Amino acid sequence: MAFLFSSIFAVADPTDRLRAELENAHKASGAPGMAAATFDTKTILAQTQLGVRRADKKGDVEAGDLWHIGSDGKAITATLIARLVESGKLTWNTSLKEIFHDSVGNLHPQAQQITIQQLLSHTAGLPANPPDDLINEAHEAGDRNIRKQRMKIAMDALTKAPLSTPGTTFLYSNTGYIIAGAVIEELLGTTWEKAIAKEVFSPLGIKSAGFGAPSGSQPRGHQLSDDGSRQAVEVGYAGDNPAIYGPAGGMHLSLADWVVFLQDQMLGHQGKGRLLEKESYRKLHQPILNNYAMGWLAGKGGKVLQHDGSNTYWYATVTLHLDTGRGSVAVANDAGPKTGAAMHRAMARALQE
Repeated sequence: MAFLFSSIFAVADPTDRLRAELENAHKASGAPGMAAATFDTKTILAQTQLGVRRADKKGDVEAGDLWHIGSDGKAITATLIARLVESGKLTWNTSLKEIFHDSVGNLHPQAQQITIQQLLSHTAGLPANPPDDLINEAHEAGDRNIRKQRMKIAMDALTKAPLSTPGTTFLYSNTGYIIAGAVIEELLGTTWEKAIAKEVFSPLGIKSAGFGAPSGSQPRGHQLSDDGSRQAVEVGYAGDNPAIYGPAGGMHLSLADWVVFLQDQMLGHQGKGRLLEKESYRKLHQPILNNYAMGWLAGKGGKVLQHDGSNTYWYATVTLHLDTGRGSVAVANDAGPKTGAAMHRAMARALQE
C-alpha cells in the first residue's frame, strides 16, 4: 500500500509539468509561440515549446529555434566586463575619465567620475536611452562603423550633467550599457560583438548566438496591432533596436545555449564556473541599489537572480535560485500586455517541488 500511495502522489514529470504550465501561459497571453526550460547546474531538466514561428504562416516552433532575449543580455555584457577586471585591464572603481582620457576635456566633471560598477548597476545617473535623433541615426547606420556609433552615444551622454549624483540613485539605463560596450571596445580595440563572442560565447561552446533579431527559418518577433492581431516584424536590426543597443540587449540564441551561460553563472557562485573566479561571480550577483546587482535583479541578498528582457517584439524571462542550483527560462515571440505575467506564473509553478 505504501508503494501505491507514493505513486499516486508522486511529483509530476518535470517535462509534463512544464508543458502544462506553458500551455496555460500560451493560452492566457495570445502569443504566437513560446518556449521554456528548467535546469540545474548539470543538465536541462525539462524543455518544451509550442505555437508558431510567425502568426501569418504555418511553421511550428522547434526545440533548436533562436530567441531574442532583450535586456537579459545585460548579464552577459557584465560578465565580459568582469573578465576584463580579472585580466587587470580595469577595476570596478575605474572611472570613465581613465577610460576615455583622450576625450576627457569634453566630459562633464561629474560624468568623468562615473565608475564601471555604476554603469553596470544603473547607478551612474544616466538617461534610460539615447536621444531620439541619435537613435534615428543609428537605425539608418545599422551596424556600420559600430564602434564610432557607440562612442558618439557615450560622448553625447557624458558631456552633460548626470540626472543624479553617480552612485546615489537607481535609474535603469540602456545608455549606461551602451557606454559599457564602448568601454570594452576602447580597451580591446575591437567591436563589442567580436569581444563577447571571443570572451564569453567561445569558452562556453555557445555557437548559436547572434545579434539583432534572428533571420532565416526562425521565429519572428511580433507587434500588436490596434485590432489585437499580431503582425510579424522584420529580421536583423530591422526587427530590433539599432545595433548600438547590443551590449544593453541585442542578442539572440537558442534556449539550450542560453542555459549553458546561466548554468555557468550558478556554478560560478559555487566556485566552479568556467569564465570567472568565484569572487567575481559573487560580485556580479551582489545587490547594490534597489536590489539590482550588475546585469541582474538580485533578491534575497543575491540568492535569487532574475531579469526580464524585451525589445517590444519579443519577451524573455530568467530566474536562478543560487541556493538550490535550479533555474528557469521562458521566451515568447511577442511582448503583448499579458505575455510577461503569464510566463512568470508558469515558470514559478514549473519550478515548485
